[in-house]
Amino acid sequence: MELSVTQLNNYIKSVFGAEEMLHNVLLTGEVTGVAVRGNGVWFTMRDRDAAVPCVCWEAARCPVKDGEQVTVRGSVDYWQKAGKLNFNVHALVKTGAGDLLAELKALTEKLKAEGLFDRKRALPSKVKRIGVVSSRYGAVIHDIMTVTKRRNPTVDIVLYPAAVQGENAARELVAGLDYFSNQSTVDVVILARGGGSSEDLSVFNTESVARAVASCRLPVVTAVGHETDVTLVDYVADVRAATPSAAAELVVPELVSRQDQVRQLWSRLRYVITSRLTAVRNSAQNFLHIFPKDFVAVAKNGQVVKSAKQLHAKDKLQICFSDGRIGVTVDG
Repeated sequence: MELSVTQLNNYIKSVFGAEEMLHNVLLTGEVTGVAVRGNGVWFTMRDRDAAVPCVCWEAARCPVKDGEQVTVRGSVDYWQKAGKLNFNVHALVKTGAGDLLAELKALTEKLKAEGLFDRKRALPSKVKRIGVVSSRYGAVIHDIMTVTKRRNPTVDIVLYPAAVQGENAARELVAGLDYFSNQSTVDVVILARGGGSSEDLSVFNTESVARAVASCRLPVVTAVGHETDVTLVDYVADVRAATPSAAAELVVPELVSRQDQVRQLWSRLRYVITSRLTAVRNSAQNFLHIFPKDFVAVAKNGQVVKSAKQLHAKDKLQICFSDGRIGVTVDG
């Protein structure tokens, strides 16, 4: 059977619409990623193992905040134009604070009490190679490479490819940080991923990844999510950047600026040398002018000759007049 994308998505929507078990469903979970747009409220409901996107088309009926535990009633809907599943919320009841948010707060306080938030190292002033722990796919590594090349094309980038969400993400991110920490081929490490929902960024709130950032022997710059997103690793890192591009700008000194500095230094040095030579020349001329106009002196090897007995054939002499000097050779 051959179907167009539209035909397939329309068929899936009809299946969802015909399945009675997907209508008038009671769903309990913790709310994350609340976003109000117009009259609608978008959020995600999750438990420890899964998440589902939700939308409530009347914001007044769903006054929720991140971290709240709620029970909602609604239906599963399939948006065929975008091929996305949503849970349409018709009613919502708050049941308290969510366990996942409480656990994150407790972990944050634990690491803070251990002093992991206090250690902030300065970024190196000279960077030859950057280690990046991130996905090999997507815009993140491309943005970092583009900014780095523009600012200083002599700086190298070494990518340790790691999953940034999913079951293996924590293990791979920790492995990447440990890899750069245990060798000396890079000067600084960037831990980065693009934007996403709270669930997408959740691996950066795990204890194992936060401790790997804290224990890294090299300075670590984090650039996780959008500018407004803050995760646990941001508190532990030496520097937090708003975006991956901003991380590259923080880490890579601009080569053009350094070249300008060198040119400015050379210009100043040339001025000092020229001024000094001019002063010396003027001093020498002034020195000659203090003697009478008929002044003549003879010198050999820098010593004034006071008697002909000091001279021998082929000696090289300097005869100094009040207005200059000449070199001569003794004939005999």
